Amino acid sequence: MPPTTTGLRVFRITNVRIDATPLNTAIGGATQVQAQIAISGATSLSISNASPVVGFVTPGLAASAASAANLNQCSTQTKTAVSVLTFTENFGTAFKTRVAAQTNTLYAGQINNPIQNVPGAIYNSESNFVFPVSTPVSSGTAGLADFGTRLKATFNNIPSGVRVFVSTSNVNNAAYPITPPAVIGGNAANTSATSPYIGYAQLINGENTSDGNAGTSGFFPAVSPTDNGPNNGNVPIAEVSIDPTSKSGSAVWEAVNTNPNTPESFKFAVYVTYTAAVASNVPAPGGSSVSLSFAATATSGVPSSTASIPRFVGSTTSSTIFNINICRTVLLYPYITNQAGFDTGLTIANTSQDSIVPGTGASSVSAQAGSCTLTYFGGTTAAPTVPPAPSNTGNIAAGTVWTATLQTIAPNFQGYMFAVCNFQYAHGFAFISDVGARNLAMGYLALVIPDPGTGSRPASPGGCIGVSGCNSGGEQDSH
Repeated sequence: MPPTTTGLRVFRITNVRIDATPLNTAIGGATQVQAQIAISGATSLSISNASPVVGFVTPGLAASAASAANLNQCSTQTKTAVSVLTFTENFGTAFKTRVAAQTNTLYAGQINNPIQNVPGAIYNSESNFVFPVSTPVSSGTAGLADFGTRLKATFNNIPSGVRVFVSTSNVNNAAYPITPPAVIGGNAANTSATSPYIGYAQLINGENTSDGNAGTSGFFPAVSPTDNGPNNGNVPIAEVSIDPTSKSGSAVWEAVNTNPNTPESFKFAVYVTYTAAVASNVPAPGGSSVSLSFAATATSGVPSSTASIPRFVGSTTSSTIFNINICRTVLLYPYITNQAGFDTGLTIANTSQDSIVPGTGASSVSAQAGSCTLTYFGGTTAAPTVPPAPSNTGNIAAGTVWTATLQTIAPNFQGYMFAVCNFQYAHGFAFISDVGARNLAMGYLALVIPDPGTGSRPASPGGCIGVSGCNSGGEQDSH
């Protein structure tokens, strides 16, 4: 019975759900959350504080992606590391496990039957105070969260033909994974007494999937690795499903071990695989990006009493994680002729197989292959101002040389010609002579024309290394 005239009755209300988005502030500040308490009926019951402060709202996550990787459309990639995603908590308890792990057993921080029922006690977990509810009234555990803190990466504008992979747990970098705790989810890995302490997160199969009863039945929605990353091959990875229509997909990790006493950062590596098919424009050139946030994210901005708990606003900003660049070299043959008893021999060498960085003796690019479109400016003996239609060399493999005579590809032509090759590091040569080379002959190297439209042709194979005044637009009309 409540007191009638004298005495004190304490009502404790916990796990209150609010829409915190209007209260969000910049890092460094916090907005108070106030509750309003009112009594209906008898007026003799007084309230000592009708507007108590029940919490504070401040951003809990700072996330970033490493600088974007530049990839060539004409170079096949296999599990190539393109970025490392970093999620950092802005205060020590921003990342929480589902429940406070009480034992050093597998997924003790993800079970559904925790002992967290002491009013006023602090449980550094997403669930906080929980209370078992038994039949016949109901069954379950009141206040139990479905899962711990989840971190989400949404990949956008992924070209057709590109497969995206992520590390199934957090990493030191794209080549080296974090060593998992001896007991994943156990309480021994949640304390700074562990030497050295390292937080741990695992890739899961959906942002709204419940942790279930992980600790007792062995269930936890972790995604098993299907492969290993490149380099030392020690990073377990799994593929991200990309929707072919939206060209988007997401990966979600859950914190299973975290220390509430110190701000932490979780890093996850991203890799891509594709088979170059320049003739089909695969993969299409352009930039692909990622947005980083807590999970689960809300599908609308309307508060809901039935949707999953918690829900977060998705990131409104994105970072480019890789660019697919067109592979192209533009060659100019300033003068070619097949008139007045002369002919021109033409060659194009694909030197992408053995490009050398100046001063290092190291190969700077992978082997590329593609064709060159030949466009003529001038005319024939029959039509001096009408050039023939463009022609094509066909595929030129890396390390090989295409050869032809002007007589065979553009009979009776005289003028100049551009060769636009869809691979890097093409070089050309022309040899003009009277037929049989009996009286007059000359040869020259084709000019490599700057190609600022793609930025795919550096001034030298390794860029502007040791070259005064060069830029990334081409070889500046040099031989």
